[in-house]
Amino acid sequence: MRSTITVLTKTLVYPFYRQNAGILWVAGLLAGGFMRSSDHIALATYAVSSVVVLAVYVAIWLLYTLLATRFAVSMINRYDVLLHLRLFRPLQKWIGLGIAQLLLMGPAVGYALFVGRIARQEKQGWAIAAIVGSLSLIGVAGLAWCEYALHHPNPVSRWAAWVTKLRRYVRTPYGLFYLRYLVNEQATLFWRTKLGTGLVWIGILKLYATDHYQINLFRTPDYDLRLIGLGALLVGLGHATVVYEQYRFEHQWLPIYRNMPVADWRRWAGYVGQFALLLLPEALLLLYHLPVDQPAWRTLGAWAFGVSLLSVQQGLLFRVHRTPDRSMTVVYIMLIAYFLLIMFRIPLWALVTANLLASGWLFRRYYWTSAWEGE
Repeated sequence: MRSTITVLTKTLVYPFYRQNAGILWVAGLLAGGFMRSSDHIALATYAVSSVVVLAVYVAIWLLYTLLATRFAVSMINRYDVLLHLRLFRPLQKWIGLGIAQLLLMGPAVGYALFVGRIARQEKQGWAIAAIVGSLSLIGVAGLAWCEYALHHPNPVSRWAAWVTKLRRYVRTPYGLFYLRYLVNEQATLFWRTKLGTGLVWIGILKLYATDHYQINLFRTPDYDLRLIGLGALLVGLGHATVVYEQYRFEHQWLPIYRNMPVADWRRWAGYVGQFALLLLPEALLLLYHLPVDQPAWRTLGAWAFGVSLLSVQQGLLFRVHRTPDRSMTVVYIMLIAYFLLIMFRIPLWALVTANLLASGWLFRRYYWTSAWEGE
């Protein structure tokens, strides 16, 4: 039994939290940095007395568990050794999968316990029953999905068949290799990162436009580009795990690219282009919510700032190989440093220029000596 739990923990739980450390870190920062403990208590108190608000909580837990379980199913389909779980006794297999599912649901379960404690203090028995019942159903559904994946490995959908036919006629440019790998092989990481940073980005843009010209006597904006710059900072650092996966992908699957006769500046520009394409949805959202009181070129500097942050993170990985856990320390230092620079009104385009210059120097200095050292 213990060996089963150990195997499932190392193959399902640890990789999930390692690959999603960036977005979970940003979510924790938003929950703990922008909301006080009293705000969480007030919101939970309101939730246990309102069916609609509590349903929103349950929907968030369901979405999180869906993405976590999808990752577990993808790992089961990727590693054939996990399919041997079908040979275990049913009770042993279900207990192992149940514990792994509970660990994957850790953040949702932890916050649910907090809301349940508030419901107990408020003597809302129906809310406690709803929380326990909904989490139980969500966990059982996730367990059933894993069980189904064990008995139906590597399903081939109609969409996959059409994509396979399309690949015979359409060649993928080198600049899209990683994005294709990210969408196909790391779909959970990609969509989870985009969902988290997208919600942050939309919230920042909506906040900027709130009662923008009805703030004070002089009808001057209450916010400036620093707010959007902070949003770009969170978006850029929220992609830290995606940048790490790009670094690993290049070293493990495309080492031959270093033998190609390509100039250094073209290589570096290609990586910057990949990051710009990766943040294209954020650029489209920014254009849709473009502030009318700011020049467009200044506002687009926020998007370019996010792209430059991804490029700097890649350059730092070229300089010194770090595990995802150690990379979070660097991300935290960058968060504090850039936060202070933005609040001191350093122009965003100045930060973009400095970041790209630093990224180019790091690339030229360490690209040819960087090596993948494993995890």
